[in-house]
Parts: sequence; C-alpha cells; structure tokens
Amino acid sequence: MWSEWWNRFVASDPALRRFRTAVRVVSSVALTLLVMLPTLAWLGLALPSALIGAIVAIQSSVAVNDPTERGRLITTLLMPIPATISLGIATASRHVPFLTVLIFLVVIFAATYVRRFGVRYFALGFVGFFGYFFAMFLRPTLSQIPVMGLAAVCGALAACLLRFVVLRDDPQGVLERGRRTMRAQVHALLHTVRDLAEHPDSTKRRRELQNRSTRLNETALMLEGTVEQLNGIDEVGRNRLRQRLLNVELAAENLLTPLTRAIDHPSGAVPALTPLLHVLRTDPTEFRKAAKRVAEELERQGSAELAMTVRRLGSAMAELAEATSELGSDYTADESTSEQPESAETERDTDEQDEPSDSETGLRRPEVRTAVQVTAAAALAIVGGQLVSPNRWYWAVITAFVVFISVNSRGELLVRAWQRTAGTLLGVLAGILVASQVTGYLATELVLILLCLFLAFYFIGYSYAALTFFITTALGLLYGILGSFSVAVLETRLVETAVGAAAGVLAAVLVLPTSTRSVVRSRSEDFLLRLRDLLRRAAGDVEAEGTVSGLREDVRELDDRFHRLRDSARPLTGLRMRSQGSRLERELTMASGCAYYVRNLTVVLGNSAEMIDTDTRSRLVELLRCMAEAAAALAGRGTRNFDEIVEDMRERAEELHDIAETLPSGPTSLHRTVYLLDRLGRILHDLGREFGFVERRETEPAR
Repeated sequence: MWSEWWNRFVASDPALRRFRTAVRVVSSVALTLLVMLPTLAWLGLALPSALIGAIVAIQSSVAVNDPTERGRLITTLLMPIPATISLGIATASRHVPFLTVLIFLVVIFAATYVRRFGVRYFALGFVGFFGYFFAMFLRPTLSQIPVMGLAAVCGALAACLLRFVVLRDDPQGVLERGRRTMRAQVHALLHTVRDLAEHPDSTKRRRELQNRSTRLNETALMLEGTVEQLNGIDEVGRNRLRQRLLNVELAAENLLTPLTRAIDHPSGAVPALTPLLHVLRTDPTEFRKAAKRVAEELERQGSAELAMTVRRLGSAMAELAEATSELGSDYTADESTSEQPESAETERDTDEQDEPSDSETGLRRPEVRTAVQVTAAAALAIVGGQLVSPNRWYWAVITAFVVFISVNSRGELLVRAWQRTAGTLLGVLAGILVASQVTGYLATELVLILLCLFLAFYFIGYSYAALTFFITTALGLLYGILGSFSVAVLETRLVETAVGAAAGVLAAVLVLPTSTRSVVRSRSEDFLLRLRDLLRRAAGDVEAEGTVSGLREDVRELDDRFHRLRDSARPLTGLRMRSQGSRLERELTMASGCAYYVRNLTVVLGNSAEMIDTDTRSRLVELLRCMAEAAAALAGRGTRNFDEIVEDMRERAEELHDIAETLPSGPTSLHRTVYLLDRLGRILHDLGREFGFVERRETEPAR
C-alpha cells in the first residue's frame, strides 16, 4: 500500500520539480529572514522591512524562467532593482493619493507589457509590481527604503544560493529523477487499468486512464528538453536518450489498447496486470528478464499481442535505465563545452523575440491587449476596492492583476477568478482559526507561515485554488505578527478579493475580449499545420533519402501544440456543456489520437521506407502528402476540396494494403506503417466531419 501511494506521489510530480521548487522557496525565505531579522533588530529598525526580502526571494525562485542557467542567474541578480525602484516611487508619492493611484496603473501596464521582450522582463515586471504593492501594504518611510533595498538584495542572493548551489537543477539529476517518474507513471497507468477492470462501465476511470497517458507524454516532453542541456555527451548520445524516452512512452501507451480490449472482452479478465506490476517493482537491470517471463506466460495463454507489447515495455524501460546510468561517467563537460550550447540557445531565443510580426501591431499584439485589459481591470478594482475599504483597496488590485497572469482567454480567466475567490474564502476561515490560536508566539507563527508557503508553492501549477488557500492562511498569520490581526481584516481581504475577481471578469468581457473558442480555434489550426509540416517532411525524406531521420523534434513540437490546445479548451470541457463541450472533447480525443499514431509512425516509417522498392516508396510518399494536404485543408489552408483529398487518401491506402498483403513474410514494418496511416486517415476524415467538411454519414477513408 505504501509503495503504491509513493508511486502516485512521484507520478504526480515529474522529476519532483514542484517539490524542489517549494523547498527552494521556503529555504530562501527562511535564510533571508535568518539574516535580516537580527540585522534589523541590531539596527533598531522595523522588522516588517524584512518582508520585502522574502517577497524577492519567492519571486526569484518562482518567476525567473530564462532558458539558460546563466540567464536565470543574471535575472535573479537583477530582481532587487525593480523592486527597490517601485518601493521608492510608491513611498514618495504616498501623500498624494491621486498620484499614487495613477502611478500604480502605469506600473501595472508596464509590468504586463514588458512580457513581449521575453521571460526576463516578465519576471522583472512581476517583482516591480509586488514592490509597489507591498509599499502600500507596509507603508514605509523614505528612510527605510535603503534597508528594504538591502533586504531585497539579501532575498535575491538567498534564492541564488538555493537555486544554483544547494538545490541546483543538474540536468543529469533531473533526468535520473525523471526516469523514476516515468517508471512510476507506467505503474500508475497499470493501476488505473486495474481499477477500470474492476469497474468497466466507469466513464470517470476511462477518463483517468487518458489523463495518465497524457501525463506520461508531458513527462517525456519535459525530459527531452532536459536532454538538450546535457553538455557532457555528444549528439549521438542525446539522440539515443531521446529515442529511449520515446520507446518507453510508446511501449506504455501501446499497452493500453490490448489491456482495454481485454477489459471490454466478455470474460472481463486481465490476467497480465499482476505480473506486469511485479515487473515494474523489480530492479531496472532485471526489467528484460522479468518482462520476458511475463510475455512467455501470456503467449501460453494465447495473448500474443499483449505478450509482444510487454516485451517492448520491458526492453524500453531497461534501455532507458541503462542510458541514464551511463551518464555518470560521461557528464564531464569543460567550460568551453558548456558555454557553447548556452550561447547558441540564447542567440536563438533573441532571434525569436526580435522577429517582428507584420500581422499583429498595436492592440492586435497579445502583450498590448493584455496590458490594456489588466490596467482596465485594476482601475475598476481601485474604484470598487475604495468603496469597500479606503485603506485596503490594494487587495482588490492584486487580485485583478494576478488572475490575468498566464491566461489567454475569458474562459481561463473566469476559472482562475473563481478559484482565487474560493481559495481566499477557505483561506480566510483557516487563517482566522489558526491565527487566533498562535498569535503572540513568534516562532510558531514563523514556522506555520513557512509551512503554508511550502504547501502553496508545492501546488503551484497544479491547483490555483490550493495556492490561494495557503497564501491567505499565511497572510492571517502575518497579520498576527504585524499586530493587526482581526476577523474584520480577513473579512475585508475576502470582499476585496471578490471585488478584484469581478473587476478582472468585467475587463475580460468588455475590454478587447478574447473568447475561449477563438483561442481554441487558433491552437487547433496551429496543431493541424504542425501535423501538415511533419507529414510533408516525412514524405520529403522518404522520397529523397529512402528513409526518415530527425522527425523526433517535429513529433515533440506536435505534442507541445496538442497540450496547448488541450489547456486552452479546459474551461469549456470543464463546464461539461452538453453540445459544445462534448463536441470539443471528441475533437480533443481525435487530436490526441493523431499525436499518438504519429509518434508510432515515426518509429517504423524509416524501416518501411528502406525495405520497399521505388514504386512502393513513391506510393507511400503520395499518401503522406495527401494526409498533409488533408491536415492543411482542416486548418483552412487547403487548395482542393476535402472530399477529393479523402478519396485520394483512400486510393493510396488501398494500393499500399494490396502491396503489403503480397509480402511472403509475416507482419513487417510496412504492415505496421499501413495500419498507422489507416488510423491517421480515419481520424483526419472524422475531424473533417466534425468541422463540417463532409456530411455526417458513415464512410471509410481507408481500410
């Protein structure tokens, strides 16, 4: 039982990234307070000034996300500058309320707009906003600004120490933890199949099975990004690691089909589950042997397809374990080796950021649109917040600001606004309960605040409501330390949060609105165009070289586009709308199927192209190009009628079927390729029916 829960924990947090982030946040805050509190007491200055250091430490640990380690270090060291500047401006203008509000709106616009220049400016703008906000919260004097600047520097240095020395994200360590995560996720997949076998009619468990598969894909995608940072191995070694990550992912995904077939079989028995779970509990060096024993038993029971997939899974897991263990002796890059990829990556990022967009100017630019929306929401929040509390209206502003961060549509904002309000409500209740018991016990209050911070940032990116709950609870404890705790204060915080959330919703609906459906359409087109490009490239490789190579990056790009599409559709699918929601869920299922079959296709297509003659190869190329044309037509970029394209796909697929059936040997890579192309063709045809390109009738695009 304990091992099962541990596997669930590891599987839910790929490479323990959230856990390590939470530890870094809490440790950097604790270190900042450990340095600043005695220093302030010795200087005879107000202890709350140390709070600015804690805020900078938190933002430096969470908001700094430059693509290179050198970039992250530079951004972290720059964080005290905007925080201190905004602190000084807010303090200097405090005695002129109208000017304070006006400058606050300018700061909010600038902090949002600078995101267009890259992730560094996003982090600096974010901490600049919080500097201005906490100046109104703490109400310092100008004489305290230098000390607060010192606290900000201390917070940034503490974050640097934790992030780059004590808990450094070593790519080799991330990959090793990621390997254990993938193993745990495969284990969780099989446990979910077992639960489904016990409740075969459960829609919830079938959805959970799909979610588990998606998480496995996300983990593999994240780890492939980590492989790029391994400077101690050559490109051949990187390609080997990428291929093994893909092999594990595909082997696990391919297990689902035979296992779910066994569940849906009248007998309802899944005899492979118990031995499969046992395989995953063995030492990685024994994966192949254990999988072989299970496969042989399955073959004796007549489950040949399942046995073959189990062999593949055992082999893939063993190869991935061997590949990651081999890194120990290879990860010895010198200075020149480590600097070269970093500078190249930085140059590429700069090129991408500086590339102008001819079609998006002025208010059409997402950054300008968001900045205008956030500023309008903040203005509404100031008006509403002043009506609730003339002294604490800034809580409404911070809600209006943060609900817009990292959202792309009205639907996402509505979900986030609701989660923040619900989390604040529960956090207020918890804050009242906890703070009323421990107020006056400084050590206990500090420990509980650090605990709340750990839990808040452990759930960051996983549950926004949980993040808000623990932050609000910590705020109640902080008010106790500041000597201003009361039930009325937390009640005001709740009402101001509701006002800020309402202001954000109104701004999203009335000011340059971006509908969720338009974002979904845009990302759906992006996914289909990426699929088109991948199929075109595959066809070009097969035609020119007689094989395919280098498609793995294209596959991961396609996976990334699918995850973006799924995330943008979540507000609509989460509402469970009977018509729109169910249709969108069908489209997402089809898009997921496209990505799945393409991942498998890239593995077998090269072998197929090498084994066939020139005539068959040309037919394969024509089919791939037809499918690319179909994907382009679904994205609104087609040059022919969709029905004509589907008819061509059917004819080309039938020709390849006939050729495959004439082969004297048993199932070959060509058979597998034709099967995968069949499935992909069916999905493209079904998407055409959903999009209204073909009539809703039962037709077959390919056998």
